[in-house]
Amino acid sequence: MADYQLIYNCPGCGKPSQAPEGSYTNRCEYCNLVVRIGAPGRVLKYFYESKIDIYGARMAADRYLKENGLSLTGNVTKTIFYYLPFYRFRGMALDYLDSATEIIEAEDGLPLPIKTKPELKAKDFDVTIPAFDSAGFNLASLGIRPQSVPLHGFSREEISADTVMVKSDIIPQVAEDQAIALHQSNLALYNKTRPLFSAMIGEQISMIYFPVWALTHEIEGNLRTVFIDALARRGYSQIGGKFSHGDRKPEDQHSFYFKPLRHQCPNCGADLKEQHFALFYPCKNCGRSYILKGDGYTQTKCLTAGDPICAPYWRFPLEFKSSRLYKTVQDFSNLLTTEIALLRKEKKGNRFYLYSPAFKVSGANRLAEKALSLLRTQPHEKLTENLPSQGPVFCIDETEARQMAVFLWQIMASKNSRLQKDEFCLNEDKLPAGEIVWLPMQDYQLIGKAISYKEVNVVNR
Repeated sequence: MADYQLIYNCPGCGKPSQAPEGSYTNRCEYCNLVVRIGAPGRVLKYFYESKIDIYGARMAADRYLKENGLSLTGNVTKTIFYYLPFYRFRGMALDYLDSATEIIEAEDGLPLPIKTKPELKAKDFDVTIPAFDSAGFNLASLGIRPQSVPLHGFSREEISADTVMVKSDIIPQVAEDQAIALHQSNLALYNKTRPLFSAMIGEQISMIYFPVWALTHEIEGNLRTVFIDALARRGYSQIGGKFSHGDRKPEDQHSFYFKPLRHQCPNCGADLKEQHFALFYPCKNCGRSYILKGDGYTQTKCLTAGDPICAPYWRFPLEFKSSRLYKTVQDFSNLLTTEIALLRKEKKGNRFYLYSPAFKVSGANRLAEKALSLLRTQPHEKLTENLPSQGPVFCIDETEARQMAVFLWQIMASKNSRLQKDEFCLNEDKLPAGEIVWLPMQDYQLIGKAISYKEVNVVNR
């Protein structure tokens, strides 16, 4: 069974279908129906199936008590099945670390400082954070790597009448901030230098409901409650007295139920191609092109160079107004004299763009370096409204691309003291709307890494 496996009920035939967790589209292995099962910005609900019923919960409780030298369950007064919400946060962290200063000893015994170059580091991470007040359940984490057990798409039909759904008290943004703070803390532990700039690219957040039984029993006149991990079939904690967390149903303002929809062109109704992690979908029937958004599809232009192999990028026109207006390639080549190479005359009047890759590869450093190269050279390509022929999958949305673009500008600006002024500071809100372009790609090793890249292990049929 492949890692990160998702199981959901196909809306066409009703059978349980398999898909890579985190995918946006999938084809049913039974009826071949292609459905859309996600989009950027959607915090989807998943759940783990309980591996034990009420009788198995009591057996697990007795094993736990026996292993801890305690009396077995007496008169069971109450047994409640809970689903506890956890946020799962995945992303690619980019950190531009300050130069490290090393001290070496010269021949005369005097210490000589050697300052190394700033370092660009990338790390993929996957953390789970409780979305509720976990103190009562004595459960601060899932205790399991999410990719090790199949996840199920959570729909309203999955909630039985006797299941207690614990409400998510924490909003996704707070969980995201906690995950980033955890990364920063780990970064400080393992690196000698501080990060000058940091960015989270391609992050995804979802909600996983974890199954727990709470079994209250009476022994020698005293009430005790044992908590049972219903996935691992084992007791993990107990408290004195009875326990109740309240019968609260999950709310929709923080996350969305799993609802597969037919993946088809909004204009003509033709089925669109199945690509697990793609965000860009051209319709071969009517010629329109769409990108996936949180609420469905948005029509977009498809500007591409004529080369047979092109890679997708987001580009954002950059403009600053200081003592003068900086808008063209010529303007910025005067401003970034050490970063932008001598450019051909035909480029000088062009708009200056920040470029951010809309594809992924293993090894984020190379991806950032490629984007920096485009920023320095400002490609002068003739673009036409044609579908790209070959190349990496478009899988990074505009929100994440804006973060990468600002991060790359900060790297460029950090090397020029003139740019350390308020008028040249850039944040995501200052960038205008992005444009999608497909540009030629001559780095064949990078092409291979991008085309073969998979966010997760795709389920083998």
